Amino acid sequence: MLSVITPVYNNGEELHRAINSVLQQAEISNGQLPVEIILINDGSNAQCCELLTDIKDQYQQVILLNHEENRGPAAARNTGLKHARGELISFIDGDDEWPENKLTLLLPHLNDPDTSVAGGKVRYVAANGTPMPNMLFDPETQEITHVHLGAILVKRQVFDNGMMFDENLRYSEDVNWWLLLREQRQGIVLLEEATLIYHVHGNNMSVEKTPQELDLLNILRRSLRRRRATAQSSPLPQINDFRRFYRPLVSVIIPLYNGAETIVRTLDTVKQQTYESIELIVVDDGSSDDGAGRQLVAEHYPTATLVTTPNRGVAAARNTGAGLASGKYLAFLDQDDEWEADKTSAQVAYLNAHPYVGWVTCNQTLHAQEELVLPRHLLRLPTDEHRSFVPSALMLRSHVLASLGGFDSSLVAGDDTELIVNLRNAGFEEANIERPLLRKWWHQNNGTYASDKMRAGLFEVLRRQSQRKKGLVR
Repeated sequence: MLSVITPVYNNGEELHRAINSVLQQAEISNGQLPVEIILINDGSNAQCCELLTDIKDQYQQVILLNHEENRGPAAARNTGLKHARGELISFIDGDDEWPENKLTLLLPHLNDPDTSVAGGKVRYVAANGTPMPNMLFDPETQEITHVHLGAILVKRQVFDNGMMFDENLRYSEDVNWWLLLREQRQGIVLLEEATLIYHVHGNNMSVEKTPQELDLLNILRRSLRRRRATAQSSPLPQINDFRRFYRPLVSVIIPLYNGAETIVRTLDTVKQQTYESIELIVVDDGSSDDGAGRQLVAEHYPTATLVTTPNRGVAAARNTGAGLASGKYLAFLDQDDEWEADKTSAQVAYLNAHPYVGWVTCNQTLHAQEELVLPRHLLRLPTDEHRSFVPSALMLRSHVLASLGGFDSSLVAGDDTELIVNLRNAGFEEANIERPLLRKWWHQNNGTYASDKMRAGLFEVLRRQSQRKKGLVR
C-alpha cells in the first residue's frame, strides 16, 4: 500500500486537483497499488473544514485527521506518518499535483534493496500574473532539482528508523530531513524527469523568502553538530551524487549536398559511436547528383530519417534537421567529417553532469588531401590539436538552439560562427572536451574553401557584432 500524506491549512478547491492527480496514477487507477490519502487538517478555518468534510465523503481513499490548532507542516506530516499503513510513503501539498507518470517513474527504483528514497525534478507553474521564483530553472521546462517532499517516494522503514520531521521547525523541516538522509548515507536516487508540479500562486509558504526567514543557517548548524557528535569527517553527498541520468536521445543531423565521395566514411563514424541512443537525420539540400548520395545513405544507414529539400544552403538544411529532431541533445556532422568513437558519449556525459551548461564542443585535428594547399590561416599539422567551433564539434541542448531561432540561413557563409556568437551573447554556459574527438577534413569541395565566399560571410558576422556593440541590432 501507498500512503500519501497531505498537510492542509486553509486550502481551497485546489485540493481536488491534488487528490485527483494521485488517484489518476496508472498503478492506482488499475488497482495494482492500493492507496490511502491522509489529509491532516492543521487548524484550518471553518470554510476549509467544511470543504474537507465534503472531500472525505466524496473520496473513499481519503482519511481525515484533525489538529485543533495550527502546529505547522512538520507536525502535520508526523501525525500522518503515525496513522499511515503503507509500506511506501509519499507527500503532496494541497496546492500542488503529481505528473501522471510519477509512480511509473519511481516505483522500479524502490525494488532495489539499497534504495530508500526515489525522486525527480520539480516543475514550476505560475498562476496568471504571478511571477516565477528567482531560481536557475531549465529554461524550456521550468524544472529544477531541489529538496521537495512532494517529488519523492520513500520506503516506510526510513521513518520507522526514527527519521521523523522536527516539529520545532516552522520552515525548512524538509531541508533538515534531507540533511539527515544524507548524514545517514541513505540510498537515494534522483531522476531527471519531473515528479512534482509545483503551483506558484503568491501565497506559497516559502517562495521568495530569504535564507534567514527560512532558518537555513540554523538548519546547517544542526547538521554540523550532528556530524561532529557522530565523528563524521567526510563531506556529505551532493545532489549530483544521487542523480540517475537516463540515456537521452541524441539527434545527429547531417546536411547532404551530393557527397557520394565522403558520406559513407562519415556514416561509419556515426555507426561506430559507443553511445547507442542516437537518431540520424540526413537532409539532402537539393543535390544535383541524381540521388547518388541519398542512395548511399539508404544503403549504409537504413534507419536514418532522410528528407530532401530545395537547395537553400547548409544553414537551412541544419535547421530543417533540427525541426525534425526528437532528441534532447542535438549534434551536427558535416558530410565529409569524422568523429572518434566516443565523441557522442563524452559530450552527453558532460551535459548530463552539468545541467546549466547549454553547449559543449571538442578538440579537432585537421586533415587534408595530399594535393591540397590549405589556406594560410589553416596551415596546421594533422597532429596539431585545438578546440573546434565548427558544427561537427558541437553538441547542444535542443531548447538552446530553438531559443536562438537556429542557424542564420541568410548568411552565404559563417552561419556557424554567427551561432557561436549568438550562444555567447545569450549567456549560455559553454564547455569543451579537451580531447581530439573530431577529424576535420579539408578538400577542394569544402563549402567554405572558396575564400571569397568565406570572407564575405565572416565580414557580415563581424559587421553584425560591431552593430550589436553599438546597440544598433539585437
